[in-house]
Amino acid sequence: MAKKPTNDVKPTKENKMAEQSEGMLELDMNLADFEDFENLPKGEYPAFIKSAELRVSDKGSEYYYQVLTIDPKDFPVDYDVANAPEGLNLIYGRLFKPDPKNRRSMTAMKKWYKTLGLTLDTPIVDPAQWVDKRVKVVIGTGSWQGEERNEIKSIEALD
Repeated sequence: MAKKPTNDVKPTKENKMAEQSEGMLELDMNLADFEDFENLPKGEYPAFIKSAELRVSDKGSEYYYQVLTIDPKDFPVDYDVANAPEGLNLIYGRLFKPDPKNRRSMTAMKKWYKTLGLTLDTPIVDPAQWVDKRVKVVIGTGSWQGEERNEIKSIEALD
């Protein structure tokens, strides 16, 4: 009887990952063993704009999608940094693309530029200029799919 050929390739992390289906992830422990995330307490925190880009909503409205990050050094002393060791990212998508024919939208953009400490003496609105600008975020909690999450209530100029 012929012997079945054997594969002498030892399993490595790389070839093990190659065998997994796309999108599949193998964790180093069971999901049940991970601690649940705790929201940052409500309050005011310094933050910086990590990214900003123009997007279009499902209804066709153009708005600026921004990711703001609160640095772990700015977490309260009793908050477990393991919840967000790289900083807490919060999404802000309530700033619409200004329309020169709409005073309300122009006023909102002027207020935003003042909050960021940018000059109003420009005809250019460039979200790339907003990246790395520091602000104060007022955060609270809201519900998303039945789960309580941090959300930005307002953004102000950093004192």
